[in-house]
Amino acid sequence: MRLIAVLLFVSSGLASAQSDVQFFEKKIRPVLAAQCWSCHSTKAKVSFANLLLDSKAGLAKGSDGGGVVVAGQPEASRLYAALLYKGSTKMPPTGMLSAAVIEDFRSWISAGAVWPEEATVAVAASGAKKANLDHWAWKPVNKPKVPTVKDGQWARDEIDRFVLARLEAKGLSPVADATAELWLRRVSLDLTGLPPTVAEQDEFLRERSYEKTVDRLLASPGFGQRWGRHWLDQTYYADNIEIGRRVPARHAWRYRDYVIDSINRDVPYPRFILEQLAGDQLPWTKPEERRNNLVATGFLALGPWPLVNADKVQLQMDVVDLQVDMVGRSFLGLTMGCSRCHDHKFDPITLADYYGMAGILASTKTLTGRLYLTVFSNVNSVVLPELPEELAKRAEETREYWSRLTAAREELTALRAKRKPLEKDSEAAKAADKEIAKANQAVKLLEYLPVLPPTAHAVQDGDMPADCRVNVRGNAHQLGTEMPRSGVVIGGIDGKLDIADFTSGRKELAEWIGRKENPLTARVMVNRVWHHLFGAGIAPSIDNLGTRGTAPSHPELLDYLAAEFVDGGWSLKKLVRRIALSRVYQLSGESLAAGMELDPENRLLWRMSRRRLEAETIRDAMLVASGTMQPGVGGPAIPFEVPGNVNLAEPEFLNEEAKLDPATRLRRSVYLPVLRKSQLPELDILNLFNFPDANQITGPRQATTIPTQSLYLMNAPFVQEQAAALAESLLAMSTTDEGRIRTLARRVYGREIRDGEGERWLAFVRSFSAADAWKRLCHALLISNEFLYRG
Repeated sequence: MRLIAVLLFVSSGLASAQSDVQFFEKKIRPVLAAQCWSCHSTKAKVSFANLLLDSKAGLAKGSDGGGVVVAGQPEASRLYAALLYKGSTKMPPTGMLSAAVIEDFRSWISAGAVWPEEATVAVAASGAKKANLDHWAWKPVNKPKVPTVKDGQWARDEIDRFVLARLEAKGLSPVADATAELWLRRVSLDLTGLPPTVAEQDEFLRERSYEKTVDRLLASPGFGQRWGRHWLDQTYYADNIEIGRRVPARHAWRYRDYVIDSINRDVPYPRFILEQLAGDQLPWTKPEERRNNLVATGFLALGPWPLVNADKVQLQMDVVDLQVDMVGRSFLGLTMGCSRCHDHKFDPITLADYYGMAGILASTKTLTGRLYLTVFSNVNSVVLPELPEELAKRAEETREYWSRLTAAREELTALRAKRKPLEKDSEAAKAADKEIAKANQAVKLLEYLPVLPPTAHAVQDGDMPADCRVNVRGNAHQLGTEMPRSGVVIGGIDGKLDIADFTSGRKELAEWIGRKENPLTARVMVNRVWHHLFGAGIAPSIDNLGTRGTAPSHPELLDYLAAEFVDGGWSLKKLVRRIALSRVYQLSGESLAAGMELDPENRLLWRMSRRRLEAETIRDAMLVASGTMQPGVGGPAIPFEVPGNVNLAEPEFLNEEAKLDPATRLRRSVYLPVLRKSQLPELDILNLFNFPDANQITGPRQATTIPTQSLYLMNAPFVQEQAAALAESLLAMSTTDEGRIRTLARRVYGREIRDGEGERWLAFVRSFSAADAWKRLCHALLISNEFLYRG
């Protein structure tokens, strides 16, 4: 176990290091180039204070006054203090940078002030053109021949033969199959994010039909909820807008529901791409279809936009940069953002490629409407077509709304009248003031939540679509050569687009990405699916298939599945079904000495790697085990239970005191609010267990191990509540204590009780008072490794 933990830490560290380098190239180096190098670089006429900020060595050396950055400690770093205009040194002297940029520097320093080695950059840059021809990901996808294997009886299909061929070549053998109970829990968690119920266990163990079980899971709503959340990791989805403030994005939930619904309907992947990039440009015959297409463009509309930036020209290009990076990494596995200021230093992505795509997105209206200093804004909002039944419903809701608002205003007026004669600062006056404040909040909340027609955060084409000029060093006011709008020239595929007149080109870009000839699109998606089923992609760097990504362990298998994915109609469900029914997916997590010696990271797949559940899966699994998960899917996620001291006229409406709606607080995690930077205190389980930052595109999630996770599991009210609910349901059963123990094992671990286990658990229960003995046992099991990990 100790070796496994070390390997998991190393794997997580590699992914983190790659992310840190991307963050530096995208967020830090361009700012240094634009704001600092004129005075602090080797090319500056005079280097002030002998501080050089154009190299790693220069940063490490510092200035005449000493070091300027303390890695991991922004508050102790003079560079950070200068950016905050604290002390005598204020940089840049031309004016304080935006809050968003300063926050980027704080994050960079906190993460260790990563700066890639210059020699590596130089070598990679000189070899980028050659990589255009030689790198595996640029080459066309050709379906390889299935290898022959010695143990033909072991393999069930072609997937198994590709894996077994590599194992046999290394002199390794796969471990034994997992038990039926273990496989059921594994496939249930992987496909739906929920553990199997006792009834589902009974059905599977009775029929032993693996195919029927997989088909049932694929057909369940949970499949879209689980895999929809996987997709949202690749976007900037959140229920609030603005990078630094918590202004609710009232309609963001529609995009989340669109993603879940599309995956459940198994929309072909090219169509899924097309709707998200250009849904507003697609033909439609029914209002429902038009609504779906408009909502889909929330992919581009929702993001960590620094809306209060006074420089609107720079703001637009900063938003475009985030969009280019998202499109590149989500669909193509390319770090496009690294080419904003110069040709990519590692991959054959040029300024022309970057600004070709940037021109398409710059010709798109993303920042429309206004950011009001109230709880909601109409930024990026588009009114959707209404259905007849909705018109009637809205009329009724409007009448009810005005009735409630009138009553709330009358109550406020009456309270103020009662307060008027009271003596100032008296106890009666203070009590009346509290009542007035509460009533005033109720009125304001109603005023800010009027009944509206169905609305979505969406994008539209700009009024005057045009090609984009290079922004020198990322500065939108220093313009260079104009670049025609295009895709990316990769391998043998041309990026040229035939863009219709007076349109942005998003539709043509989406069609270019979804072409079967594109060498990246199918590979990226297949690799991502493999990652979610096995814990690591065939190429582990799932959002970067470039030369700085990790090479695939089974390149022929990846190409075979990519070709099958395309030939099978780009069906996600068919792909998942095939992998989930393979023999390699059924392997146990048993450890063999030969395997640990020759392949400790399990890249050859001689066993199934054990991994911790994601943050939301831990929470949802607890709700299922305790039986407290609330039904209901879709709809708004923003909490509306507002404490009396929250000022609704301020944009930080979703602050640390906001509460989840009691009616929905125990729903599946995917339907709860997602906020930028950190989640609500009631959802601390997400903060602690590596839920992704909505301000970033997340490839492989990290799985850190820190003391506060254990403290949370032992003490958090949420976990205590689930343990209590589970214990209460067990005690309500008409059975013996032994029967309760057997049911407990199946509800928490998805298996029968093991020899000696029941006796130990009962002894534990009987060692405490009757009041909370069962709760203590349930709590211990819910925070155990067997529950928290998927085998």
